[in-house]
Amino acid sequence: MASFSAKERYVARILSSMPALKNKVKYLYQAVCYLRYGTKNPEYRSDFPILPVGELGDDMSSFGGYYDRPTMMGNAIFTHTTICDTSKKPQKDAPVHICVYDMTQQKMQKMSASHSYTWQQGCKTQWLDEDRIFFNVFEDGRYQAHVFSLKENRVVKKFDWPNQDSYKDRFFLSIDYRRIMALRPDYGYRNLPLPTKDEMLDTEHDGIRIVDYQTGEARMLHSLKEIARVKPKELFGKCMHVANHLMINKEGSRFIFIHRFYEGNVRHDRLMVSDFKDMKVLVDDNMVSHCHWIDNENIIGYFRYQGKDGFYFCNVVTGEVTCCEEMTALQNGDGHPSCHGNWITFDSYPDKGRMQHLYLYNRKTRQLRQLLEVKHGLKFQGEGRCDLHPRFSADGKHITFDSIMTGRRQQYYVDVSAIVG
Repeated sequence: MASFSAKERYVARILSSMPALKNKVKYLYQAVCYLRYGTKNPEYRSDFPILPVGELGDDMSSFGGYYDRPTMMGNAIFTHTTICDTSKKPQKDAPVHICVYDMTQQKMQKMSASHSYTWQQGCKTQWLDEDRIFFNVFEDGRYQAHVFSLKENRVVKKFDWPNQDSYKDRFFLSIDYRRIMALRPDYGYRNLPLPTKDEMLDTEHDGIRIVDYQTGEARMLHSLKEIARVKPKELFGKCMHVANHLMINKEGSRFIFIHRFYEGNVRHDRLMVSDFKDMKVLVDDNMVSHCHWIDNENIIGYFRYQGKDGFYFCNVVTGEVTCCEEMTALQNGDGHPSCHGNWITFDSYPDKGRMQHLYLYNRKTRQLRQLLEVKHGLKFQGEGRCDLHPRFSADGKHITFDSIMTGRRQQYYVDVSAIVG
């Protein structure tokens, strides 16, 4: 495996304040590396059968979405399908279709269409239970969330607010996807105009809302102004603020989120936790990437701590942070971790040969093994990139992931029950 060195990652970090230049330099360097290391690499290498989620037409692509929620529930897998070229930016007038694949009958059921999606996170689609699926749409001139029942084969509930993360059918958290679009289009929707400068500066009326599932009533839980008041910094006054990547724990008692504040082109991060009343800062060393709940009090995440980037365990109650040495030692960058019991699956970005790697790690035995590696072509860049975004199934027996190893985006699954038990 031809990995990028610490020096190469340092240069990339320095270029982060100049996004346009970084993207050009990055692409040219990746092309040179691929010519040297990757031209003879196969589509994939694996000791496990890699199965596609359904049979697709020649002009169709599919993808699961983000790493923080299972796409597989029982014998069913939800997926997004599209006839668009997914190497290009999403088009507001070209919807994706949300489908469910029955693994037993090997049939695909088309449920609904949505114009509000990204290649990275889909429509923030998630299972509420084995019958109902929750996802975002654009309808009546605003971002909304719908619930689809497989048994009734119809939308059974609509909300006036889009979903960011839901706790069963009790409540969900909502954010302004226009603000996300203005600051990080990878995760924003394109159906509405960007906020005005005055709207972006208004931190009192924007933030994190909580929506009651039964009544649909929403209230501001934490405004951006309140978030910025927690351990404030002098530079906050000249920054654009946003709350993103909200994740609720397993019992619905807390949620984590990333508070990002942009000083021009320079992005700053800090990781925060809320118990739905009070907030506190967990990590504040300028870089927070991907996190996931292990249980109701502990998370694993890739962030900077005491000046060192890596995978860390963090207890959100005590604030204790410890490094996961085995995962960090791979030096594969900020992979996406998904947890089930003691097991963690995580991925890597393409190495110099354009191969992405998928791993399993046991936090108790500290056993680490590579499951597979798949090829990522140079055509898919920026918003069109295809991270693996590995996701444990609800029972932990399978892992689903997205890949462009065949030249088009598709969701796949592997059976890991022999390892996970």
